[in-house]
This record gives sequence, C-alpha cells and structure tokens, in this order.
Amino acid sequence: AQPPSAQPQGQGPWVVRAHYADRQMVNDLAAWLEPWEVHHDEGYLVVAVDRAGYDRMLEAGFHLEIDWHLTGELNQPRAMLPGQTSGIPGFPCYRTVEETFATAQQIVATHPHLATWMDVGDSWEKTEPGGNPGYDLRVLRLTNSAIPGPKPKLFVMASVHAREYTTAELATRFAEVLAQDYGTGPDVTWLLDYHEIHLLLQANPDGRKMAEAGDLWRKNTNEDYCSPTSNRRGADLNRNFEFQWGCCGGSSGFECDELYRGPDPASEPETQAVQNYVRSQFPDQRGDSLVDPAPDAASGVFLDLHSHGQLVLWPWGFVSTPAPNATALQTLGRKLAYYNGYEPDQAYGLYATDGTTDDFAYGDLGLAAYTFELGTWFFEECDVFENTILPGNLPALLY
Repeated sequence: AQPPSAQPQGQGPWVVRAHYADRQMVNDLAAWLEPWEVHHDEGYLVVAVDRAGYDRMLEAGFHLEIDWHLTGELNQPRAMLPGQTSGIPGFPCYRTVEETFATAQQIVATHPHLATWMDVGDSWEKTEPGGNPGYDLRVLRLTNSAIPGPKPKLFVMASVHAREYTTAELATRFAEVLAQDYGTGPDVTWLLDYHEIHLLLQANPDGRKMAEAGDLWRKNTNEDYCSPTSNRRGADLNRNFEFQWGCCGGSSGFECDELYRGPDPASEPETQAVQNYVRSQFPDQRGDSLVDPAPDAASGVFLDLHSHGQLVLWPWGFVSTPAPNATALQTLGRKLAYYNGYEPDQAYGLYATDGTTDDFAYGDLGLAAYTFELGTWFFEECDVFENTILPGNLPALLY
C-alpha cells in the first residue's frame, strides 16, 4: 500500500483501501460509487477510483491507501493465453456472451423435453437503429414439460453488472448440471419434474461485451447518458428498477456516476425485460404497504448473482428497517449461506441501495429474494472459480 500522503500520478484508475470514521461516510459514498468490499468491523472499504474520484474521496475525509497489486490486475491488458481458443481473453473458464448463448441453444437441442430458450426483451443497443446490433435478453427455462404444472419456480439472473465475470458462468454451469444429471441424479430429476428453473444468463449483454475487453464496465451502454463515447456512459441497471427507485440516497442522479439510476424508473430496456418477465411468471403475493408481509404460503424464489464479497443478502436494501418477512428471509438466507460459506445479512447492513432487483422482487411481488456476492474479485482467476466458487455455490443453487 502507498502511504496516504503520497499523491499518485496520472489519472488512474487505482484500487484503494479507504478508511472512514463512521458509516454515514460509506452511505454518502455509495450514493455515487459502489464499494467493492465493506469492512465495518475494521473501518475500511475497497473501491476503484480515477483521479476525480480519488480527490472527491479525499475531500470527503477518507484516508486512502493504494493497493498496487490489485491496481496492476485491474489495468492488465486482456490477451488470449497460449493455446486458448474460447472464452474471455485470458480467462478461458468464462464464456463470452455468444458462447453462453450457444451453450443454452445446445442444451435445448440435446434436451428438448427439458429446456426452452426464450426471447424476453432487448438490450439497449438492440433497440437503437444502426450501429451495434445488440442482443436479445434470453431466459433458459428448465423443467420436464411432460409433467404438467403449475410448479414452483426459481428465477436466477446473472451479469446485470457487466464486469462481474463469475456470475454468468456459474448460472450456465448450473444449467449444464441440471440438464446432464436429469434422469440419473434423483435430486435433479425431482427438481425438474416438479419445479421450473428460469435462468437469465446475461442480463446486460451490451455491457458485458465491454467488460470482456477488460474494461471495468458496470452499467449498460446507453449513449444518451454522460457522453456517447465516454466509458462512464450508461445506467446502472441494479439501481433502475421501479420499486423505491431513487428513494433513499442509494443511487446517483448524475449521468456519469457509476451508480446512475437512469432518468426514470425502469427507463432501460434491460430493466423492463426483467420486470415484465418476472411479473409474468409470479403472482403478486404482497400488499402495497411497506409493512405488508407476504403470506406464509407464498411461492417463488428470486436470485440475483453478483460479485464480489462472499455474501448472501436479502431485502431491504433501501432502509435499515427489517422487511415484514424478515425472520423467514433471514432463515432461508442463513441456510443458503450454510452451503456456500458466505456471510448472510440484510442488504442494508453494508450500505444503502435503492431501485435494486431483489428489493423489486420482494417488494413488488412478495418473492423470497436474494443476492449472492460471489468470490473476492471481479476478474476472478479461473482456478479460484473452478476450485472454490463453483463447488461452493452449486450446492446452494440446488438447495
């Protein structure tokens, strides 16, 4: 670490360890820049900043130390490894957007009685005339179609934040395990006979293509915000959902900020696709008041995969008050954390967030809604993914 008195040269970005005096400093920071890690017990957080962000944090009273090792990894050029023929350059274990879609199509072709590959909406670039072609947002649904429903449903979404490499791959590996083990594994066979698994493998494909090139890209690529050519453009899709959008200091109204929530609730086509699809699959099981609980018989689980932090989180994220179903959410959250070994907590325990996916799923529909924060780095090395994240989280997903 560099002594805080020594000012770094250049424009960054740098990964910094930022020491703070109180939690309000963290909440104030989280209104424009998302901390990568928060350690309230030790009084520091980890985040990446450019020159403007570095100076802004100094002015806010943070005591900054640069992590030169992580800064070096952050600025490492992306290149194919010797002999690498597929995957993200330098990371052969992580499929590209196109390879992820090809895997889903292959699962459907091999297991047509189990799998359906559905177009549920468009990326921002797909909605724009000319320019980049963009992508369809697609859901891979897995269930034994020969056994009629209705069946309980699990919805999993991944890579809504583009730079989080592990998430789409974990969801894709989960799909492969379900398809391959059906008929031989009794638990998987029972799951697909009597349940539906819905997987949105790439929730932000435009942004993901930017991240595949090594950019620290978080948002979508909407050129209407910040500047058409800026790497700060776009909206943070996980601050753009309608429920409690922009309510509570957990997002930014400035277009170039990392946590820009968009100009209106659900302004982005990716957000609209997720909301519309989830609402089409699950009934509204909770009243309109914030204090209305979902009934004990409520069905459905919603899971958003993120990285990093080794956490299992549940609503609320916008306020410290426990959700009406707090005891049940905590109980299931702790059980999921038993399987992956992560720390279970209400989302607000880290810092305030608003307009998020899991608050939408629980607040709007009464679903048991969770976020997994996988691993310890956005660009997780393949050996860590294969040997730690994958074996640690597959049991949690199956549970």
